[in-house]
Amino acid sequence: MPKQGQPREVLTPGRLKGGIFKSHLQWVSDKHPYDAQKVLDRLQPDVKKELSAKILATSWFPFAWLVQLDRAIAEQFGAGRQGALLRELGRYSAVINLSTTYKLLDRKANHEFFRHSALLHAQFQDFGKNTYQQTGETSGRMIYSEYKTFSPVFCTSAVGYFEGCVESHGGANVSVAELECQCYGDRTCTFEISWK
Repeated sequence: MPKQGQPREVLTPGRLKGGIFKSHLQWVSDKHPYDAQKVLDRLQPDVKKELSAKILATSWFPFAWLVQLDRAIAEQFGAGRQGALLRELGRYSAVINLSTTYKLLDRKANHEFFRHSALLHAQFQDFGKNTYQQTGETSGRMIYSEYKTFSPVFCTSAVGYFEGCVESHGGANVSVAELECQCYGDRTCTFEISWK
């Protein structure tokens, strides 16, 4: 069901680990190698300086910077399909991070992976809580609550991220829908995920 009204966003406080920044910048390098500088030039000077340097997956960066980066990427390459591009960034991030930085989290079973991801939530971002509910043999819900920091850009990317997670674990015909969203005044951001 489409969300009603104008979404809100709160960009501070909140920090994320560097892995997500690295993967989104790597998407630019892989897909548009000659235009990477154009994306960086869209960023505020302090953000541009920090994200132009070497990014460690273990370093913390402001949530606001990720939203700014993703908007710059979507504006540079979106051409009327910014939502689809944000989902693509999320999917790419899942594939890259599951095969490298977060390989220890990689599990054969999607349910096991999502349960472990929820338990380790605080290791990758310093805001909110996360739980996973298995709703069927090939379905479940990721529930994010108590977020002081949120953005529809982040939620759209998350849809692609969950698609990429399931596909990386061998799932097919993946469907992801955000049933509730804190950007629209709901108490949680709840993603319903199903696959075959």
